[in-house]
Amino acid sequence: MDNGNPPRATAHKREKRGDARSSLRRKLATVGASLGALVLVVALLVLVFGGTILNRYGKGRAEHAFAEAHPGSELRIGDLSFALGANRLVAQSVTLKAARTTVRVERLALTGVRWARLLRGKSGLADALTRAVLEAVNLDAEFPRSHYGLRCAQLRASAPNSELAAAGIELRTLVDDEAFFAAQAFRTTRLRVVVPELKALGLAYGDLLGGRSYRARSVHLSRPSLEALVNRDRPVEPFVRSPRMAHEALASIRKPLQVDSLSIAGGQVRYCERRLAGTDPGVLTFGAVSLAAAGISNLAAASAPIEIRAQGDLMNAGTLKVQMTIPVASPDFSLHYSGSLGAMDLIRLDAFLAVAEQTRIKSGTVQQVTFDIDVTAGRARGRVRAGYRNLKITVLGEQTSNKPGRASGFASFLANLIGVRNDNAPDGSGLMREGKVDYARAPGNEFLQFLWFALRSGVIDVISF
Repeated sequence: MDNGNPPRATAHKREKRGDARSSLRRKLATVGASLGALVLVVALLVLVFGGTILNRYGKGRAEHAFAEAHPGSELRIGDLSFALGANRLVAQSVTLKAARTTVRVERLALTGVRWARLLRGKSGLADALTRAVLEAVNLDAEFPRSHYGLRCAQLRASAPNSELAAAGIELRTLVDDEAFFAAQAFRTTRLRVVVPELKALGLAYGDLLGGRSYRARSVHLSRPSLEALVNRDRPVEPFVRSPRMAHEALASIRKPLQVDSLSIAGGQVRYCERRLAGTDPGVLTFGAVSLAAAGISNLAAASAPIEIRAQGDLMNAGTLKVQMTIPVASPDFSLHYSGSLGAMDLIRLDAFLAVAEQTRIKSGTVQQVTFDIDVTAGRARGRVRAGYRNLKITVLGEQTSNKPGRASGFASFLANLIGVRNDNAPDGSGLMREGKVDYARAPGNEFLQFLWFALRSGVIDVISF
């Protein structure tokens, strides 16, 4: 007995369902073929007409959107080209002008950006750039208010490799020294920095682009040079606020900062002071500078301190070595530093002292200087050991470096000493006079200035009766 549909009707329904499935497959195939054809057409359009589309439509939209988002600023993009297969967008020039900054790039290339996800709004900038590589040629930034400019000949940032490489970095003034100092009412320092090569590894680009933190495994600078010129012919600016010390500068960075290691090789430092406009400055140099720093961080929870080791050739005559330990979580200005200066002819220092301190060393050789200083809550205490022979010092005039006369500053202090100890060598038992360091930070002292003043107090204690 048959309780269902007749066999013919059942077969007919099965045939209809088969036809429906076949029709659906044909429609899907047609849609798939259409989409494929559309992708090929779009790809062909980008390949053939991409430059026209980007330059006539895309570029204008980007410039307009930037102007709306940043009133008073202007973005100008040169000729654009896009390589579909390589997913590479190239701009022959980019210029950004804001109220206080102008940035120009001769050539800018972006590779590996997830354009589809970015344009559809399905991912943020950080996610869209996780596979991106940026390359820039001849980047120039100008900051007219500060009279400084920054140049980088080549820059390459690779998110997939977590690397940043830069060559031909230069920080320089936009005007000559006289114009730079004329724009300042008070004493200031003109800087010039050149870094031929910089490389950073282990960069956390995701956190950087997401504005969460600044982290790198290592940063290395090759053959950098620093020149600083101070115009002491201008008055010191009235004290308003104490300069930040190292722990305060780190704490002022709002986002977490961590650099496991920082190194410098083959560096040069040139520190200059001039007493009169248009005259030659006193010059103090350090050559063959090397530096290694570990544990740079602003994380209060960090238990390990920042460790710094540096050395350089003072006036190309004696090797100066310094070790420094800076607690990261210290609530006040505290640190420890120590070091040594090798044998040298002290006359080599006249190139600086004769102008900057109105003092000339007529003779003197140092065998070795060692120092060990602790700083607690802004007060430095420690010892300086200095072995030297035949030290003779002359105090020069106020306005010239070759005639005796009225003195000021360090020279005035020396002039008022009861006497200068000409020799300090070990006695028969191997003992020699040590200098006592006891210096409290003055409100206007900058970080390096404080370190020098503290050390200088011990040196003066050694050489004076």
